[in-house]
Amino acid sequence: MADTVLPAVADVQGTGSNLKGENVPVHVTCIRLNKDNYVSWSAEIRITSRGRLQYITGEKPAPAKNDPQWATWTLEDSQVKVWLISSVSADIEPLILRKSTAYEMWTILARMYGRKKRVLHTYQIKRSIYALRQGESSVASFYAALKTKWEELDYHTNDDWKNASDQALYWEKEWTDRTFIFLGGLRDEFESVRSQLLNCDEIPGIEEVYAHVEAEEQRRQIMHIDMSHGSSPTAFVSRTAGTGQRSSRRCSHCNKLGHSVDFCWNLHPEKRLVRGRPPSTRRAPSVPEPSQNTSINWSLNMTNKEMLFALEVFKKQNKEAQMTMGDRMDSIEHSCNEIR
Repeated sequence: MADTVLPAVADVQGTGSNLKGENVPVHVTCIRLNKDNYVSWSAEIRITSRGRLQYITGEKPAPAKNDPQWATWTLEDSQVKVWLISSVSADIEPLILRKSTAYEMWTILARMYGRKKRVLHTYQIKRSIYALRQGESSVASFYAALKTKWEELDYHTNDDWKNASDQALYWEKEWTDRTFIFLGGLRDEFESVRSQLLNCDEIPGIEEVYAHVEAEEQRRQIMHIDMSHGSSPTAFVSRTAGTGQRSSRRCSHCNKLGHSVDFCWNLHPEKRLVRGRPPSTRRAPSVPEPSQNTSINWSLNMTNKEMLFALEVFKKQNKEAQMTMGDRMDSIEHSCNEIR
């Protein structure tokens, strides 16, 4: 029987392998397997297996040595073995170093660390889930932490169900309980949305509940930004209401605070208020009051000086009658300052 000639590696790579011209990395994960992180490590390996997952799970067994695909299979399986060896800790590496295939390596690691102390791990995971609270983290971070714990719990409690309907009922109840855990771990500021969801006739799914809570968080953040950049009504009132502090205006004539030169009583005594009211016109009986039907009759016996003085007083009284509300407030404030 003639010896079977196996194809060269270069020929195999050119015909049936994807390794030709491919820069295959030595490391496919940044997680190194230890005695406590098998769940996250195995999940990372499955994601980053670069199309070689069948070598790990045993779905692609080794062909016969005289098969033309033998060389290709050997190269690819050896590459997966390198990935596994480089992704475990130094104390675990000797346990798999002498295994002949990647599937054998994966199987021994799953037996030693995958189901090790299943009851204890289940208890520890559930305890950490029930103790988890949002604290100072965001809603997204809190939900992601819960999801990670739930995935670890599902791995350790993923039993085979004989009845599909029973399995569906179990998971429906399980996710309802997980929704309660998520709502119960939120901060007190989400009490309104929590009460709204719990008062529904049928509680929504966990994804919908999460969407409602996250929307409430974003609304609160937007309102907080608006309040920090704007003015609230209470702040406006506190700034405009009387606080007992004197005005910063200073008169350039008497050098006193609380009024301007236009309302200085030293220059304008007629603007002095009596108990918060403008001076009565009856205090100037010598000045004739204007009438709508009659004109002002000036006495012929008045001297020119007296007539000019009366005219000046009359003009000032008309000007005072046309005072705006702001002018009256300045006069009132001036009176308060004088009383102090």
